[in-house]
Order: sequence, then C-alpha cells, then structure tokens
Amino acid sequence: MTLLNTSISLFLLAAAPAMADSASQGLRLHEGHPAGFKVDGALGEWKALPPSLSLGREQQVAGTSQVTSPQDLSAQLWVAVGPEGLAVAGEVRDDRVFLSATPEQIHHDHLELWLALPQPEMPPLAFVNQFGEHPLATVDACDDSEVVTSGDPAACRAWWKKQTERRKQLVRPFIAQYGLMSGGVVHFGKKGTVGPVRYELMEGGYRFEALIPASAFPRSAEAPLRDLKVLVSLVDNDENKNKLETFLSSVKGQRFGDSSTFQAVKLAQPLRFGAWPELFERALKSNERSSYQPGPDVRTFEVWLNPARGYQYSPELPSPEVVSVDLSKMEPQASLNDIEVLTVPAQVEPTGSLGHWLVSRRDKALLDTRYSGTRTVLNTRRPPGLHLLLVTEGIQSLLGTGTCGACPMVSFEVVPMDERGRFAQAMSLEGAASQGEKVEWDASLDLSRIDAFILGAEGKSRQLDARYTWNPKTGRYDEKRFEPPATP
Repeated sequence: MTLLNTSISLFLLAAAPAMADSASQGLRLHEGHPAGFKVDGALGEWKALPPSLSLGREQQVAGTSQVTSPQDLSAQLWVAVGPEGLAVAGEVRDDRVFLSATPEQIHHDHLELWLALPQPEMPPLAFVNQFGEHPLATVDACDDSEVVTSGDPAACRAWWKKQTERRKQLVRPFIAQYGLMSGGVVHFGKKGTVGPVRYELMEGGYRFEALIPASAFPRSAEAPLRDLKVLVSLVDNDENKNKLETFLSSVKGQRFGDSSTFQAVKLAQPLRFGAWPELFERALKSNERSSYQPGPDVRTFEVWLNPARGYQYSPELPSPEVVSVDLSKMEPQASLNDIEVLTVPAQVEPTGSLGHWLVSRRDKALLDTRYSGTRTVLNTRRPPGLHLLLVTEGIQSLLGTGTCGACPMVSFEVVPMDERGRFAQAMSLEGAASQGEKVEWDASLDLSRIDAFILGAEGKSRQLDARYTWNPKTGRYDEKRFEPPATP
C-alpha cells in the first residue's frame, strides 16, 4: 500500500514537562500512558486527563463537505507517548458514521497520524581512497580528471545516478503515515497491521482507542528520543462514497509528507529503548550518521558512511554504505569480583568494518567503555585490579597502500582496570612488522612476557623480533629487540 496522496493530517504533538499548552502548541501531549490503559474502546482511563486536542469546524482544512455544527463533526482526542508507543483515544461526534472495516477503505471515517523522528546527516556523495574523500556534487564531476583520475566517465555517471536515487530511499524510513482503521493500525506503505484499534459506536457518533507500538515507529538518529514531529487528521465520510469528503487537522498549513509542516515536540522525559539502554545510547552517539529502529529490545543500529578503499580512483562502493552494528554479539573476556569485562562490536571503522570496545559492567550497570579495535584480549590480576592485553593483528597501512602497506604486523596494548571497573591509560607496545613474511605472537599466562615473531620462508622458522617483560618495580614493560640472524 502506498502513501495516500491527499492533503490529510490532523493530530499533532507538542510536549513540555507533562503536557504542552493547547492554545499555543495545538495538541497537548501526555507523557506516559494513563494507568490501566487498554485498547478496549471504553476510555475510562482517559477521563481523568484533560483532552489533548479538540477539533471542530475551525480545524477543517480540506474536503467538499463543510462542517455545519458540532453534531455534524467534532472530536475530543487524547494522545500519550511512552516507551511502549503512542496511545491515541477519542470521542467523535458524527451524525452519520461509516467506519472503515479494512485498510483499503481509506475514504471512510478514521483517524490518520504522521510521525517523523530525527534522521542522521547524509554523507556527501563521494568516494574515498588513500588520498581522502572526493565529492561528486553533480554528475558533471565525473568528467573532471582531477577528481575521477581513472575509469570510464560513463560508468561514473551511472553510479552517480544510481546513488542519487538510492539516497531518496534511505531517508524514507524516518517518517511514517498511519491509518487508525477499525480493523487495526496500518502503516501506509507496509503490508498488514502494526497495532490494535478498537472502535465503539455511541449515541451521536463513535469513540476509539489505538496503540502505535514503538516497534512500528519510524527510524531515529536520537537516543534517548526527545524530538518528534507529529501531524493528525480526522477523515469523515457522510455519503458512504469512495471519495474524501471532510478533513479536520491540528495544523492548517500542513503539506502532505512534509515533516517541516508538522508540529515539533520536545519530550521532558525522553524515551529510552533497548535491552541495555546506557550502552546502546553511548555507542549510537559515538558513531556519526547512525540510526536505529525503536523498540523494547533494540540491540542493533545502522551507520551511513562513505567507506575508504585503497586505490579507488573512480567510484565503486555505495555512497553511503549502510553498515549494521549488533551490540548483542558481545563476548565475555574477564572478571574481577562482581565486575565483568566484555568486548562488544560497537564502532564502525573508516573502511566499513567493525571495531570493538572494551566494556566493564556490574550486572547491567555500565562502568566504563574504551575503544579496543580488537576482540583478542588476555588478562591477568595485577593489584588493585586487572591488566588487559589487547592484541591487534593486521596490515601496516589501514588501506593496504604505500610501501609494504599490506605487509603483516602485530601490536599490543596493555590496559589497566582498577577495582571500580575504570580503564586507565594504555601502555602501547610496538610489536613486530614484517617485510611480507607472516607474524606471530605469544604471551605467558600471567602476561609477564609478551613475544612477537616473524616467520621465515614458508613458515619453517620463527625469529623472535621483540620481547616485552613486565617490570614490577617500574610498573612498565621492558622492551628488547632482536636482530635477524646473519645470512651466510
């Protein structure tokens, strides 16, 4: 089902501490669902709260049939938001009721609501190599030999057009249009229903309750979630014909699908999501241009970036690439009394690969985080806490470029952690870098000795290149380098 091409929209949210002023803000949004909230159409739990919005003839923005009286069409509406989602209730006075039994009956009596959440900044349309980022602001840049230094300009133009269209698709999940049909809440553009609705006839009209669950919200770049944009429209049909007759809206200047014309809301009590909100929020903030799908157990987010690739002299990779980060793939590495140390894939690298964090926690209480890059971690007890050995194996240049940039290397960091679970400044150990040969490493169980080796031809010999020995007097590692054996 596609978005409705109408000038529809009625409900609008504006939140301050617990509820915004309706005269100055349009709709007053309740923060937190009323006690005992159920989607049963009874509305008893709402009656202790002032209405969020009253609608009548003055709020009509479109339609061929003009509202003549409160009995013809008027409504009192309540809206409340919480981590469970957006709850909506209303009493509608309507002298002729034709409820929509299926999502396809979009011209029958129902409520519609738009919701837009913050989106990340889109990276420039560009490609990245070892010399930096090369923007292609217009398709004509493909013909600039100082920007695109190799390859077919026609292929570059095709890439540019494909990425331009793709970018339009990437921003759409940050805005959603819902229809509160009597058969359920529908998210226009998606199949099926996403939440419950209950309509009940009453004398002189009808009443309803509905819930748009947080898992059906648009994507968001903000955690905790403070800023929303909302628009609501009441649709009325008196003739039971397949046409749009009357619309009441909370915003007279609204434009279809244009979130800049929706009502902006800033929550006094931001919404937190995720199985471990504190870690999730910290990881999201540390990754530029990231976003997530709200929900009670959210553990993943996505990052937009232009990935760096060595020797990419004409655009090849997507701009942006969408990289998924799954915080549930954490691994336990060490413990100290009731403190647990984990590695968590939480950082997107410039190449688009995933880097890890060291994370310390007590139950779900986050104590500290630190970028580690690697997930190879050893540990030993050294009062007052632990020493954590981080081992990084890879190549000598991030993109594998330059003289021996793709040659193997291994390096080490030793990170102290105190008895409170706090990480201190790391001790960096150079390790070994080869001229193309494989490298290996080894360490004693108590980390008193750390060795780095360079392997000989076909791995038949192993030459000790560097040894690091713990010196308890200085609290540092002593380094000893070894020369390769002389060639006979």
